[in-house]
Amino acid sequence: MRFIKRLNLTLLILLQASALFAGTIHGFVREKDSREPVISGNVWIKDAAIGTTTNMKGYYVLSSLPPGTYEVCFQYISFKTVIIKQTISETDDIELNVLLEQEAIAGEEIEVTAERDMRELDVKPSRINVQAIQLRSIPQLAEADLFRSIQMLPGVATLSDFSAGLYIRGGSPDQNLILLDQIDVYNPNHMFGFFSTFNTDAIKSVELLKGGYPADYGGRLSSVLNVVNKEGNRKEFKGVARLTLLSASSTLEGPWKKGSWMISGRRTYLDLASKMVDLDLPYYFYDGHAKINYDIDKNNQTSVSFYIGNDILDLSDDETAIKLDWGNKTFSTQWTHLFSSKLFSHFVFAGSSFESDTEVEFDEVKFGIFNKVVDLALKGSLTYTPSTSHSMDFGFESKYLDFDLNYNIIDTKYLNSYNGFYGSLYFQDNYRISPLMILQSGLRVDHYSDGNYTRVDPRISIKRILNNRINLTFSYGRYHQFLNLVQQKGMSFADMWFPVDATFEPGKADHYILGFNYDNKSTFSINVEGYYKNYKNIAEYRTFRGADESLDNQTAAQNFYCGKGEAYGGDVYIRNDIWGLKGWIGYSLGWTKKQIEGYNFDKEYYPTYDRRHTITAIQDYRISENWRINFAFKYGSGQPYTEATALYAEMDPAGRVNCEALEGEKNFYRLPAYHRLDIGVFWNTNLFKLPVEIFVQAVNVYNHDNVWFRQYQLYNNPATVKDFTMIPFIPTGGISVYF
Repeated sequence: MRFIKRLNLTLLILLQASALFAGTIHGFVREKDSREPVISGNVWIKDAAIGTTTNMKGYYVLSSLPPGTYEVCFQYISFKTVIIKQTISETDDIELNVLLEQEAIAGEEIEVTAERDMRELDVKPSRINVQAIQLRSIPQLAEADLFRSIQMLPGVATLSDFSAGLYIRGGSPDQNLILLDQIDVYNPNHMFGFFSTFNTDAIKSVELLKGGYPADYGGRLSSVLNVVNKEGNRKEFKGVARLTLLSASSTLEGPWKKGSWMISGRRTYLDLASKMVDLDLPYYFYDGHAKINYDIDKNNQTSVSFYIGNDILDLSDDETAIKLDWGNKTFSTQWTHLFSSKLFSHFVFAGSSFESDTEVEFDEVKFGIFNKVVDLALKGSLTYTPSTSHSMDFGFESKYLDFDLNYNIIDTKYLNSYNGFYGSLYFQDNYRISPLMILQSGLRVDHYSDGNYTRVDPRISIKRILNNRINLTFSYGRYHQFLNLVQQKGMSFADMWFPVDATFEPGKADHYILGFNYDNKSTFSINVEGYYKNYKNIAEYRTFRGADESLDNQTAAQNFYCGKGEAYGGDVYIRNDIWGLKGWIGYSLGWTKKQIEGYNFDKEYYPTYDRRHTITAIQDYRISENWRINFAFKYGSGQPYTEATALYAEMDPAGRVNCEALEGEKNFYRLPAYHRLDIGVFWNTNLFKLPVEIFVQAVNVYNHDNVWFRQYQLYNNPATVKDFTMIPFIPTGGISVYF
């Protein structure tokens, strides 16, 4: 703490010295209707290569401006551009807060922003920002879902229609850092992995970094998904209620004193509806978001947010009882403080927990698994901007992590408990070498207590601006991960986290990314990126155990094989706004390979989520002021699977003969290609003087049989293969009422 105080004092002295020679313009950019912050909005000086972007709180600063009169431009997608003429002297520090007015009709836009104005200073390769309104504009089964929307972006793959897991550029779901208001969410799934845990009505924005992310993020090998809750409307009370075939939900928001609040809740009702038709479906899930903000003064803002979500299944009869209960809970307290116009700070104290409790009982014999993860975190980040061509980011992160995994087998309990401390420090420098060249370099140091591991991760990104429409980027980064996940096929609720220890070193990955960006600023933009990732110390779960291995106090080496891998390929992302069509088209070409010691006879293999080609398309067309139609199409080449080479018979202790398949080389064969078209029609009208949106959607319009997995029918002679398919043609619908 003494070091941080000295560093802050030094920066303040430098700040005061620089103020003697040039002026500064700073402030917050917010939406006019709600006073919500504008995240990643463009701010620049007209006819000059001077500019920046707003941060997660909508704050911007233009430093070291020579005396003169400037036209300051403020721009954000779907909002009217604001231009303000401002005169500044060499000693001025001017606060200029701006409200942007929405330009498009609510629900019309379906754009995703991949590239910023050429005047921005930071370089974030492979970044895609998604706004909440876009999440609700993609045809979905039953209701909008964050992860299903993310899966429609190039570079993001999925296993099946029944999996909401994100497989990003060859990485597995446990390699994604998923944050909700700056705290980790460990198993963000509902309905056995079918949906994600986030209610899209409560979300303000989503930032996806597919690779090469900067030094302020760490602890995962693949990507970052940064989800921000709404702050709430600071002007007036607002709300929305939705009813779909799956759930009912409501979100309310409004002002209070000098701040705002937001509360959102959702619950499925299939368990209640089934009783009306004399069926028993004892399963439901619910989730809730809440956030309250208080603006202490112009230099201090605070917020507290909460999330809770649970899935519950209670299936019991006279002889058998199956009880499943799993869910997440998070809280996040945040404080934003301006030490000065050039020194912005953000501090977070937050916590997250995931619990999964499975109990099975038959003939008075009980089995159970209990898994719990607790994460308490303290974070701090500061940004110092001495000039419009130079900024520095630095910060820290400290976590206490606790993991419990307990087995109950018949009358015996096996207990496993792990805990450790994770800490990190980072520094990042953003420097405009010339008007057409930007260098971003950073360093992150991570430490984990169990095993006493310290790792140093360099990061570097370069942007070369060719003109106001074209730029090139190159990025390199090293990343480490101190956790591994046991994934249960088809049962995301039962996924279990294990930390590394002295027996199993943390995973490591190196990212190399080369990008080309073109944006004509009106009808379309194109982003092309090639990538290569080299993995070491990656984990594969051991399904077989020795007879002498205890289930008590297991080490990481007992649970995982260790190996290496690589992923490489390229993404093409085209965003369009032409001929009334708004949306994007994406193409991905990728290879993912693994080689695990002691697994698959030590041979290299393609994991199940390896897809050679993927094509996605999202388009939205407004027919009239009240009617619009959209469609989503996805094609993926066949996934790898393992085919049997022979059958053999074995006799169990009771004398029964069972047929078994002898598997061949792992994932050597491919399932048929996947493709699906979804269409949605939306009608906006008024009901009882309230705005209403009624929608009808059709999933898998042409009813294509996409193969989920293949199973051998071993008791047929000769043995046959049966294909199990995914979602057929399903019509869905719903209604949303705004008030």
